[in-house]
Amino acid sequence: MTDLPTTMNAALCDAPGAPLRIAEVPVPVPGPGQYLVRLEACGICHSDLHVQRGEEPMPEEAFPLILGHEGIGRIVAGDGPLALGTRIGLPWLYETCQHCDPCLTGHETFCQSQKARGLDAYGAFAEYAIVEAAFATEIPDGLDPVAAGPLLCAGLTAWSALERCDVHAGQRLLIVGAGGLGQYAIAIGLARGLEVAVVDLDPAKRAEALRHGVSLAVAPHEVDAIHAWGGADITLNFAPTAKVWDLIATVANPLSQIVAVALVHDPVPLSMMWLINGGHRVLGSSVGTRAELRAFLAFASKHMPPIEIEPVPFDQVAAGLERLAAGDVKGRLVLKMGA
Repeated sequence: MTDLPTTMNAALCDAPGAPLRIAEVPVPVPGPGQYLVRLEACGICHSDLHVQRGEEPMPEEAFPLILGHEGIGRIVAGDGPLALGTRIGLPWLYETCQHCDPCLTGHETFCQSQKARGLDAYGAFAEYAIVEAAFATEIPDGLDPVAAGPLLCAGLTAWSALERCDVHAGQRLLIVGAGGLGQYAIAIGLARGLEVAVVDLDPAKRAEALRHGVSLAVAPHEVDAIHAWGGADITLNFAPTAKVWDLIATVANPLSQIVAVALVHDPVPLSMMWLINGGHRVLGSSVGTRAELRAFLAFASKHMPPIEIEPVPFDQVAAGLERLAAGDVKGRLVLKMGA
């Protein structure tokens, strides 16, 4: 690390609810089995806003915290099999125990000892960051780092949610919530040969979904239109409210598959008889594994989802979070590091 700077700029969150501030901090030093990465880009995710607002219970000693978990950069130092200069991703999943049953059976995102980047470990709203070598995923050639940043969380979360299902071309996929994650799910579902419909309160998001090729885009009260469309074989819920459950249950076809993705703490009226009579499957999905990330990046290198990406200078990260909080983002905001 002799040719590298000893300090760097990072966006710090000093306490829950505190605005981010750019500060000069030491460049982290990689230990055994770690890489040091010079960041090129990092997406701004709603989860960053969730943590910054203090909506995630965290101890005082976790602060000051560096957020950011949609980072892309190149290895500049460290210990591992990848060569210096390799472009890798810095996603939400920082590390897991690697020996519990979920880890050993390909379900590492359900490891109860996992650490998340930008939550349990310093994130990628910085010029440099540490990556555990065992959790480093190469970014395929041809993927622009700014456009690819959101693939590491928003895109991966949508991909992984659909991977939880038994998917066959021609099935009817209902996407509840057509924001950032929903837009990725639309592109993935269409590419996999599914008929896609969207439910969203926002007319602008419904119009955007129609431009992206969905068959139907309706408001939550338009249940009859979903029935007329054919009902839902698979439903992915990205809407952060329990209020959508009645709609989801009502339009579910027999043997439907329903995946909860949005962070909803309130209970829903799940009927055992509804499950039995319909043979439905209801399950949860959280971000995505290393294997799923590798598969999704290979998919995206050939079928890049047509999501609008707005580059944001690194020193405007706080303003970017404010825009996200205000709903003033059409696609995805991505920090662009350097000149």
